[in-house]
Amino acid sequence: MNLLILSCGTRNLLVRYFKDKANGFTRVVGTDCSIYAPALYETDAHYIVPRMTDPAYLDTILAICRKESISAVLPLQEDELYLIASHRQLFIQAGITPIVSVAQSIELCRDKYAFYQYLRKNDLPSLTTCSDFAAFQKELAAGNIKMPVFLKPSRGCGSIGIQKVEQTALLEALCRYQEEPYVIQSFAQGEEFGADIYVDLLTNKPVSIFIKKKLRMRAGETEKAISYKDEALYTLIEKTLAPLTLAGPIDMDLFLVGGQYYISEINPRFGGGYPHAYNCGVNFPKMIAANLAGQKNEQQIGSYAQDVCMLKYTDLMTLDAMS
Repeated sequence: MNLLILSCGTRNLLVRYFKDKANGFTRVVGTDCSIYAPALYETDAHYIVPRMTDPAYLDTILAICRKESISAVLPLQEDELYLIASHRQLFIQAGITPIVSVAQSIELCRDKYAFYQYLRKNDLPSLTTCSDFAAFQKELAAGNIKMPVFLKPSRGCGSIGIQKVEQTALLEALCRYQEEPYVIQSFAQGEEFGADIYVDLLTNKPVSIFIKKKLRMRAGETEKAISYKDEALYTLIEKTLAPLTLAGPIDMDLFLVGGQYYISEINPRFGGGYPHAYNCGVNFPKMIAANLAGQKNEQQIGSYAQDVCMLKYTDLMTLDAMS
C-alpha cells in the first residue's frame, strides 16, 4: 500500500512512523506548497503543489495519486481536512481512501462556538463560551463566567490569536475591533490534558485512547507531557465522540478543574503530540494499514504504560539551496 501525506510540513516523525515497513506501508509520498517543508525530504517521493485554495489543487493531488498508485490520502492541516472530506467521492471513485472524518463533523469541531453548543446539547462538561461581548455580559451577570477569560478566534488552530484578558474594559475594546469572529471562553485554572484517539475506519468506534497530562506548552503544541490513565476520562471521551461521525486519528484537549474534567476542543487529525503515544506503543499507522487491508482493529483503550515522560526538543536538517 502506498500512502500520500498532504501538507506534511514539519511532521518528520510522523513520516518516519509511516515509512517503517513493519507498520504496513510500501511507500510514503508527501506534498506541501513550500519547498522548505522539512518532512518532504524524509518521504520516498515528494511533490510541491499549489496552495489548497488554488482551483487546480484537487486535480493536482489526484494526478499524483494516479502516478504513485496511492491507496490512501492523509490530510494533516485543518482547512485541508474539510476540503478532502467534502470531495470524498472524487477519491473513492479513483480507488483511494481519504483518511478523514465526514465534512459535517469536521466543520462542527472547527467552529468553537458551534462545538460548545454541541457539548451543551449533549450534557457534556464544557467551559462557558460566549459568541460576543453582549453574551459575555449576560453570562458574567449570571455568575457563569468571570475574569480572566480567553479571547480566541472561533475558527483558529493551535495558539494563534489566543490571548488571556484580565480586564473587562480591555475585553470590550478588543471585541469591538476584532477583524474575524472570536469567542470568549472561561479561563481554566487547572491541569491540561490531551488525548490521542483512533476511531476505526471500518467500525467508526474509538479503539485506542492515549492520554497525556500536559506539563508545558509552546506555540500551541505540547512540549513536555507525561502519560496518564483514568477510566473516568476514557468513559467521558467515548461519550463525547459517540454522537459524532469521526474517523481515523483524533486529537482532543481537556482540562481538570476542581476535580471535574471539561472538554475544550476536538481536532479531527493527528495531533502535534502524537509521537508521545507512538513511543508508548500506541501505533496509529499500523491501525490505519489494517483498516485499509479490510481488517477491524481490536479495542486497546488504555493499553500503554503510565508515567512515561515526553520531552520535545528542536532538531534540524541542512540541504543544498533550493529554488
